[in-house]
Amino acid sequence: MAGFNRSVLIQKPLEEVFDFATDVQNVPLFLPNVTKIEVLTEGGVKKGARIKETRAFKGKERAAVVEITEHERPRLHAASAGMMGLRATYTFHFVSEGSATRVNLDADVTGNFLWWLFLGMMSKMMEKEDGEYLNRLKDAMEKPRAAAS
Repeated sequence: MAGFNRSVLIQKPLEEVFDFATDVQNVPLFLPNVTKIEVLTEGGVKKGARIKETRAFKGKERAAVVEITEHERPRLHAASAGMMGLRATYTFHFVSEGSATRVNLDADVTGNFLWWLFLGMMSKMMEKEDGEYLNRLKDAMEKPRAAAS
């Protein structure tokens, strides 16, 4: 298995961070290459929900269906997507630290025997694409946004 880990401390309460981080409308704030988000299932974000995510990548748009595999407010959220024998799972743990919240991200990349030799390379590509996710989440929550005109 390949992957990467990240952690960030956000100066906001646990429930506020969890709710903001798991609101699909906020995804483009953390992942700027995401051009479209579409919830495919009824009932909002919960375990088993499926979301179609479209990203711009090297001048082309690519879509993937992401499944919420864990959603235990306000402590745990995990999502997984697979394509052509490759699967990525991002697990977020939310931990209260006084008046702040620590968010830990564990990204795991697995693949069938065809991908085995390339898992490290794919993990590095995903880390380059999504490695700043938590820093962008922190910025979106802590930095004041310009008022809408």
